[in-house]
Amino acid sequence: MNTKENFSKYLFITFCTLSFYSFGTAMMDYFLLYPSRFLIGEDEFISYHKLLEAYILPVSVYPFLLITILNFLLLWFSPRQLPRKLVWISLVCLVLDILSTALFQAPWNLALSEGKNVELMQKITDTNWVRVFLETLQVIIVFKMLSACYSNDSISAGIISRA
Repeated sequence: MNTKENFSKYLFITFCTLSFYSFGTAMMDYFLLYPSRFLIGEDEFISYHKLLEAYILPVSVYPFLLITILNFLLLWFSPRQLPRKLVWISLVCLVLDILSTALFQAPWNLALSEGKNVELMQKITDTNWVRVFLETLQVIIVFKMLSACYSNDSISAGIISRA
């Protein structure tokens, strides 16, 4: 296996691994942390929200941005068996998610740093289905990517024998 094939293989594995990690952190955020904000009292809310904001970047945002970069790199350095169409669909999901986050969710969440606002929290929760849909679709595409790559015996044998 040449250097480019090795790079492509490890890039793809890293992309898939981080995609699953990112999906898991996002779903925890959306289905656990978003609802828990409603339970926090007015006096504790700003401290609670600052704690969440301090951890969201390294735990969720940076890995998400990294998978977007890795997805972009997969356009040039992907395993031969990986259909480019799937790489593009995944990238579109990620970019649309970034746009939704940057234009709506992030500014609304930053506004909560000023204090508890139940109406704004409900707006965030009610409109977050777009991100849930995009991230779920992206991780389904990653499963399809894995299936496409591992259905070929030659790549499966190469990766499984090294595991």
